[in-house]
Amino acid sequence: MKAALYIRVSTKEQIENYSIPSQKERLEAYCKSKDWELYETYIDPGHSGATMDRPNLQQMIKDINNFDVIVVYKLDRLSRSQRHTLELIEDHFLKNKVNFASVTENLDTSTPMGRAMIGIMSAFAQLEREMIAERMRNGHIKRAEEGLRVMGGDYDPAGYKRKSGTLIAVQEEKEHIQKAFDLYEQHLSITKVQSELKLLGYPVWRFRRYRDILSNKLYTGYVTFAGAYYRGKHEAFISEEQFKRVQTLLDRHKGANANKAKESLLSGLLTCGCCGESFVTYSSQDKRNGKLYKYRYYICKARRFPSEYPEKCLNKNWNAKKLEQVIIEEIKHLAVTREFKKDSGKKIDFSSQLNKIDKQIERLLPLYLEEKIKKEILDKQVEILTVQREELQERQKSEEAEKDELTEEQLKNYVIDLTESEFHIKQAAIRKLIKSITLVNEDVEIEWAF
Repeated sequence: MKAALYIRVSTKEQIENYSIPSQKERLEAYCKSKDWELYETYIDPGHSGATMDRPNLQQMIKDINNFDVIVVYKLDRLSRSQRHTLELIEDHFLKNKVNFASVTENLDTSTPMGRAMIGIMSAFAQLEREMIAERMRNGHIKRAEEGLRVMGGDYDPAGYKRKSGTLIAVQEEKEHIQKAFDLYEQHLSITKVQSELKLLGYPVWRFRRYRDILSNKLYTGYVTFAGAYYRGKHEAFISEEQFKRVQTLLDRHKGANANKAKESLLSGLLTCGCCGESFVTYSSQDKRNGKLYKYRYYICKARRFPSEYPEKCLNKNWNAKKLEQVIIEEIKHLAVTREFKKDSGKKIDFSSQLNKIDKQIERLLPLYLEEKIKKEILDKQVEILTVQREELQERQKSEEAEKDELTEEQLKNYVIDLTESEFHIKQAAIRKLIKSITLVNEDVEIEWAF
């Protein structure tokens, strides 16, 4: 009888000594006691048991006709999802007359009782995962109720630093933020707030950062989690009354630019060729002879918000309609003049690269078993290779989603979209065709996305 061994660990489990070598040793000993011949060992290091998207699990399924039984150390090594566990056992293993055995739980699918126990054990494995998630959520809520800010990563909000899980005020930033609230009540403009702060000698932050600060209840002494607010233990910078006044003013003075990105075909594509900053949209209005005229422009951020930069950019402001028409005409011209050729560039063989990384991981295991490398080095190298594999998989998904080759018929359809369709379809067509646009005064340089 031929046996296939399946091993899975997460990085955390490696650290806790629930490791690949220890599982492998137990599984081989189990097979030897049963007098089973070892066919292959399939190892998925650093993969979650909540998904079936694991390279060596999928390879084992492909090889399923080459062995008679699959052996795991524990049922949750196969999967932490009841649905996935039953799918694997019933639709893949038993359907192909391959038995399944779990060493620590003494499970055997060759009997009805064994199959029933598999269902029960997989339900508990899923329950354990869901309970862990629930405990984590309850822990976050408890921290919030106790006044401790729930934070992810290494993020510290402006004005505070973390110390032993609590937020400690940074004095110079506290004064900066208090001044920003006061100035906004006076000037009703974040741009003017930036200018005044620069004159007062403060380091000026980005427009968006001030907008976030002015609307963040954290500065009144509250913390938030899952949409609910709790009284915090950190120092409040402003009163709740001032915060409410500022929210009213922010809502009242959104102005003509509140939804400018939604009506701008080229938003996010424009780069300043003079200073390297991006272009943003800006709206203004003028009343003449009793009529209100509205204008929309594309303007370099270093010109729109000069207080944020060492010096003001002097690149040209573009009338939005004029620039958008220039780009549309270029696309129409491209549809007439472009020659369509197949891309002969060399493509990355993602499957080969992913297999190469998996083999590198597998080669580390014998080195550890032969005591040529320490466990800490094994875990570190496996973690590095796992990150590399995930980055490669993300790149593969990205490249598969983007079709570099554009047919003549597709290009003609995009031109039709630009002349006859609604705004969101026009914007989608432009983003499909154009990677970026660089502006230097009157010069417009387009980088195509194909």
